[in-house]
Amino acid sequence: MASAKQILGLGRDAEKIFSTLWEKHGFYAPDRGFTPSIQSMFYGRPDNQKAAEGLTVKGIRGLIEKQVTSTTVTDAVPVAFDPEILDIVRKDAPLLARLPQVGYKGYTVRTNLISARAAPRGWVSEADSLDLSGVSNEFTLGETDYDMKIYVDAVNVGDFAERGAEGGYLPVRETALGQRVAAYSQYKEQAILYGDHSKALTDGSPGDANVFDGMSVHAAAAGNDVDKSAVDLAASDALLKDIKAEVKDLLQNANVFKGDLEIWTSHTLFDELENELQVRAILDQNVNSANYGFEVIYISGIPVIASHNVAEHTYDAGGVAGGPYTIGSEGDVFIVNKRASYYASLAPLFTLPLGRIGLAEHFALGEYGTYVDRSQGTFGKWLYDYAI
Repeated sequence: MASAKQILGLGRDAEKIFSTLWEKHGFYAPDRGFTPSIQSMFYGRPDNQKAAEGLTVKGIRGLIEKQVTSTTVTDAVPVAFDPEILDIVRKDAPLLARLPQVGYKGYTVRTNLISARAAPRGWVSEADSLDLSGVSNEFTLGETDYDMKIYVDAVNVGDFAERGAEGGYLPVRETALGQRVAAYSQYKEQAILYGDHSKALTDGSPGDANVFDGMSVHAAAAGNDVDKSAVDLAASDALLKDIKAEVKDLLQNANVFKGDLEIWTSHTLFDELENELQVRAILDQNVNSANYGFEVIYISGIPVIASHNVAEHTYDAGGVAGGPYTIGSEGDVFIVNKRASYYASLAPLFTLPLGRIGLAEHFALGEYGTYVDRSQGTFGKWLYDYAI
């Protein structure tokens, strides 16, 4: 039986796949380098958004009209660049939407680690300055490899054929494909946070043997996973102070740049932070309305971003696929370094036709990529299980 990798054509020439899915849409990368992030190319770039408008609808409609049934990525529609798809990701997985999504020309991401710096040679005598042979202090610990992982799903999109034939406008979010993209976004965000291949499940979840390792695994490997279940939160600002102290510890001991950091939490913990900040109602007399609560919170100048995917998750609860695997808590906090962390892919989220089933077109939804942490957890933290 053919594997998903063979069916999707991912075993072919990486340069051809990269050219079809990235370069054709304006994303270029040097050898062993990365493209600009999808976010940097589209967020706040109205011209680029306009050029990619309707990419999913037009692409799928074109495949249906041409009756394309080839199952290789060279026929795929890279829906990851469609502004409507980006909007689904932003709304359903706000943390994933903030993680840089970049392209990489290869099946294995090879990147330099940035979490250690050798001491400089320093001040020397004039005689010693004449011979610097053997002095080569690098910024990195060396190279590390990340194997890309395959994500697959399938969807019947009969509504594309019907409405496309009528020439009407199709809101992607309201289609079967849009709903599968929403599910993908949330599952991927959970994997970014809690993915752990060592759990060796066989259910395709963030605990599957084929998933990439997420932030919690990298933080634990670096000793930056901190159990917060016993922290006394009785004081009116105890939670704020404790998170702030962890941020200062990271700034002091890892020498990271504050502007690279974000704090990711659950909505429940965000609410606790609001309460500690003594929320006041804001009255807008111009529109005769009041707002109670904060849209944005900063701790030591670092933005706090909330998502419902920071929570307890149980995968394979029935234990039929090697589980269960339970991880996470609404009391979790991730201090994320966006300079070190990103998601790299040879094939960003795409769809391609698998054939017709009854009145519907059967399409695959796929992605080939991996989470990368160039500091291997050293430049971030996972503060888990605050008793909120």
